[in-house]
Amino acid sequence: MAHCRGTVLQKGVAPNAHQTSQVLASELSLAAFILLLVMAFSKKWLCLSGSRFYQRWPANISTRIHMSAHIMARGPLQICNSRSCFNLENGKQSSKEWTDQPVSEVAKISFWFAVGLGFVLAVWLHLPYLPGLERMPSFYWIATIMSSCEVAFIFSTLMLFPINLWIFELKRNLSIPIGWSYFIGWLVFVFYVICAILCHFNQKIFRSLDLQYPSGTMSHSRSSSSAQNTWIEQSISESSTSSRNS
Repeated sequence: MAHCRGTVLQKGVAPNAHQTSQVLASELSLAAFILLLVMAFSKKWLCLSGSRFYQRWPANISTRIHMSAHIMARGPLQICNSRSCFNLENGKQSSKEWTDQPVSEVAKISFWFAVGLGFVLAVWLHLPYLPGLERMPSFYWIATIMSSCEVAFIFSTLMLFPINLWIFELKRNLSIPIGWSYFIGWLVFVFYVICAILCHFNQKIFRSLDLQYPSGTMSHSRSSSSAQNTWIEQSISESSTSSRNS
């Protein structure tokens, strides 16, 4: 009896854990993607009010430094147009001071990949809610790979952004604190790490359920149970007919 109860508990706990982790992974991916959009459109990657200059510069260089700082505060996906910069020519020069660095280019590409893959991952993890896709083979294996790549892209962006800022500060002999948009990125990083762990956990549960309940076995058991129910109904109808005749 104890063995039967343990088997029944395992049969009930595994699908419940699979469903719970699936819902949690999909909602975490959606929340992380929304935070990625907040980071992409935010202008608070740097706290410009806390900037400190340790050297006096001429007026033209000081203006260019201020414009470069405003461009940097927009994050890796910064856009400098004629309205956001003081004038177009100085804006282009200030943008080059920040974006011509190889570290900045890699950070920009990494963040672009993070935003794009975050959207794909959020859509992918919501596909099991559609009928017919809940038992797609290698579904969670693909989700695990995408989550791991997302973790790598976010981590690269969060490491390269302060490195590029440090290079800029070293050249201009100043100090600019990092803003709250950057620290949101670490929350996104934690979300995607948890999402990758949940997807890997779901893959293990999915494989164990397939080993315990193969598709052929499930269809055979369903057909045998339906045949047994039909036989029972026929026997009941026959017994009722014989009782009426008697």
